[in-house]
Amino acid sequence: MRCINFADIFRWILGSVFVFSGIVKCVDPVGTSLFVEKYLIAYSLDVLLPFALPIAITLAVIEFSLGEILISGNTHRITAIATTLFLAFFTVITLLNATILPIGDCGCFGDAVRLTPLQTLLKNVVLLPMAIYLWVKAKPARFNLLTLLFALIISLGVNLYSLRHLPIIDFMSYKEGVDLRSAISQRRAVDYVLVCRNSVTGEVREFAADDTAWYDGWEVVDTRDANSSELSPFTDFMVYDAAGVEQSRELLQREGRTIWLCVRSVESLDSKRMRAIEQLLEQTTDSNIVVLTSDNVEDVYDTLNLECYAIDSVVLTSIMRADVGVVVLEDGVIVDKLNILDI
Repeated sequence: MRCINFADIFRWILGSVFVFSGIVKCVDPVGTSLFVEKYLIAYSLDVLLPFALPIAITLAVIEFSLGEILISGNTHRITAIATTLFLAFFTVITLLNATILPIGDCGCFGDAVRLTPLQTLLKNVVLLPMAIYLWVKAKPARFNLLTLLFALIISLGVNLYSLRHLPIIDFMSYKEGVDLRSAISQRRAVDYVLVCRNSVTGEVREFAADDTAWYDGWEVVDTRDANSSELSPFTDFMVYDAAGVEQSRELLQREGRTIWLCVRSVESLDSKRMRAIEQLLEQTTDSNIVVLTSDNVEDVYDTLNLECYAIDSVVLTSIMRADVGVVVLEDGVIVDKLNILDI
């Protein structure tokens, strides 16, 4: 009777998880960088915030490469050690996330699969012994540099493509086919609860949104709906005109085709993007074009001379990953999304 080869089973399990985790990060490096920023802020590493995107890309490349090497059958001791150390480090991080330093979804599977901190911890606790087993059982073998090179080319290529254009796969709530008009019209008022952590003791406590007691030694780490386990993905979708009046429903009630020109900041409107915007205006003279920006509305209006609305920067990033991009809606339904450089 043939014995079960646990090394091969563990290698395939670990390799598959790492490849999936790595590729969903590669297709959306900007989204991954947002998770990285959450951790850097929580661990008071604000000095590294400018490097959040490079860190996100590096993590994605490492994960995908390790997974691809494991699946290919190369169980070189270096691979096993790297896998074990990688999992051990993030097991500690997720343990802190599930206990004394709550951050929320860790982003281990990007926006493709949402896991609670406890679920993420359990995943790592299950996978870590498999990696240790491979380390113990690893035999001397010649490291396949071609396999590593292939993994690096694929992972870096996907990252660079997604940065230059848009994510190859859109895992966000504001994806093509979503009926925003219907989603927003059904949105109800939310009774917010603030999840706070004591900056001294690490204690986690919830406060009502209007409770000012959290000002004294507490920091907000998450928010949720008091009447639901989680917030609707469209709860924070609110756009305001220059006078500060919310115009979310009015904007979505417009009939026919509407084009949202999403502008992160005035600084992102360089000469190349301005030429692309001019080309867009020439091609769509019969369309209703408005600007959504997380920058100062008046500054953006002075630059573009188009109808402008303010929107939260996090929501804008959820809608459009590019610094300047286009979202096309038909009767409130998202039908297309483009980086302005692809016009």
